[in-house]
Amino acid sequence: MNRKDFLRWLGIGGAGIAAGTGIAGITTRKKDEQICRTVGAPTNQGSNPSIRLPGSIGGNSYGSMVHPPMFLNADFLSRMELHSTLPQAPPGNSFRSEINIVEMPLTVAHETVVNAWTFDGIVPGKVLRAREGQNMEILFRNHSNHPHSIHFHGTHDPQQDGWEPIASGAERIYKIKAGPIGFHPYHCHVPPLASHMSKGLYGGFIVDPPGGRPPALEFMLILAGWDLQESGRNDIYAWNGIAGFYDRFPIKVPVGKKVRLYIANMTEYDPIASFHLHSQTFDVYRTGTRLVPDEHTDVVTLGQTERVIVEFTLTKRGRYMFHPHQTHMADRGAMGWIVAV
Repeated sequence: MNRKDFLRWLGIGGAGIAAGTGIAGITTRKKDEQICRTVGAPTNQGSNPSIRLPGSIGGNSYGSMVHPPMFLNADFLSRMELHSTLPQAPPGNSFRSEINIVEMPLTVAHETVVNAWTFDGIVPGKVLRAREGQNMEILFRNHSNHPHSIHFHGTHDPQQDGWEPIASGAERIYKIKAGPIGFHPYHCHVPPLASHMSKGLYGGFIVDPPGGRPPALEFMLILAGWDLQESGRNDIYAWNGIAGFYDRFPIKVPVGKKVRLYIANMTEYDPIASFHLHSQTFDVYRTGTRLVPDEHTDVVTLGQTERVIVEFTLTKRGRYMFHPHQTHMADRGAMGWIVAV
């Protein structure tokens, strides 16, 4: 991501930077808008609403009640390789990557800024990808004021498990042999774990089988919430960090082309979430550790940190809605569209 895109993510020149303390730092600029103090409070549909969800601009059509930052465009997540440009595994038997902890404000919804804890300044962290058996070296640097770490799900040496805190200003190299095949999350594992993850310290790790998977259009969708008040409850929800993004900017795919979604539930404070696709069923690969589907359905339920790979082909042009079937999550930013063209 170049400097211009990085500043746009921060909100500089667009939504601005909040000057709050912790993740409760929120900026709202319309005088007639008040942040919803009680999770679940209704939205006033009158001509002069006095209670709105964070990120609301009012007057929404059928879709999310929470809107993305006004300064973003449809290509924003693609440029961060969280969308249709998923990276491929590097060549060779081994490779080295680097991840840095950066604490910084991020604009996560319309006029809603949080002081996030991030891997390399983005939420989720960058997509890591390897072939099964590749040796990975991850140089981890902690540039924040708090201890952090990286814990990878999957199989690896317990000495590389990532639960030990890395102090502020320190670094460590994690050495992991990629496996098993599938889709695995990575995240900080320093207590209080829920706080570290809910502030943005999570990402996705794809391990391909030796021969790869069949060709498809690939997208990663990581669901998580933002606890704006540090109350232990989520106020808004987002696929790939930005509430309402896929409501305004649908995922576009050609008719007849196989689509593969890497989906993970990284929400804290909600014990369960789901993924539902309208007007289409899909093959489900639980965790992706098998090359044959575990089931065929239109909704899949995920506990915290659970993940799936789903595959489908859209045979007719049109708009296909997707969302968690926990309605409050969809209403508060996690509703989106896939458009077949």
